[in-house]
Amino acid sequence: MQAFIAREWARSYTGRRFDRGELVKRELAHGNAGDFQGFLFNTRLPKFQDPRVREAIGLAMDYEWLNRQLFYNAYERVRGYFVASDFEARGLPGPDELALLEPLRSQLPPEVFEREVPLPPYTSLDPDSGQTLRDNLRRARDLLAEAGWRYRDGALRNERGEVFTIEFLDNSGSMGRVVTPFAKNLERLGIRATYRVIDFAILQKRLDVFDFEVISVRWPGSEAPGTELLDRFGSAAADTEGSSNLMGVKHPAVDALLDHVVTARTRPQLVAALRALDRVLRHQHLNVPHWFSSVHRIAYRTGRFEQPAVMPRYYQPESWVLMTWWASPENLNPPPGRRR
Repeated sequence: MQAFIAREWARSYTGRRFDRGELVKRELAHGNAGDFQGFLFNTRLPKFQDPRVREAIGLAMDYEWLNRQLFYNAYERVRGYFVASDFEARGLPGPDELALLEPLRSQLPPEVFEREVPLPPYTSLDPDSGQTLRDNLRRARDLLAEAGWRYRDGALRNERGEVFTIEFLDNSGSMGRVVTPFAKNLERLGIRATYRVIDFAILQKRLDVFDFEVISVRWPGSEAPGTELLDRFGSAAADTEGSSNLMGVKHPAVDALLDHVVTARTRPQLVAALRALDRVLRHQHLNVPHWFSSVHRIAYRTGRFEQPAVMPRYYQPESWVLMTWWASPENLNPPPGRRR
């Protein structure tokens, strides 16, 4: 059995049969590309067009608290669009990335070249760390003020007096326990956040015409991303109803890098193009990153099958079991009294 929900893994996979060793639960390491998951901003809306606003909103989500209180410390934070893969941008751009980014310098902000790729905000329990939730909210307040949003008359308002509101859309209700504490932190900034659960068919229709503010999305990781990224990040897709470009990304530098991705002829060329793309997108703060699992969580009955000593780097548990586990003669013919 494979577990996908942290709460079930922590609370349901327990009992005497596990204590006696009849059932085993294991967390299996793997090298698979991590899934991207996050709250996506619809940057077609004027209030989300300033990257400082988007960064400020991200600072209000206390991921470390969520991981402790809701997820049993079972997850890692998503860092970029190609997390835990060869394509994830790290630190400053290397020579291979710079070869692609330099011709685009006039279209990119200086920080793409001068600052390390942004990581999601961290919330520490150490009051002297400078990274507590209060510190993050102070930073968020300053960013919002720079973007023209200030707290007055009981709410965060722009120069025209309009109140900053956010609507989180969902069709399952599963994100409610995440949005609730997130919304409380946003309220401390003066942002009025609401969480709305609607029927899937209605949600899909609204996504098709980009009629939303913030939506939670998961994209499966891939070891060979390619043309699907044109529909996800390309400028042409931003105005095409039904496309996957939910964030409304329209950037000439992104289009140029996507062209390098789809025309790459070697693995190093693909790696460089995707790292550069990841870097440029992350500097725009287009989403609030969620979390991913870096292990497979499985449980099985002991004494049935043998397992290979060497684990593969890339695999899914079900196919690994079906293709490589085997029954030894002892398993097939257990001693009298031993349960099969």
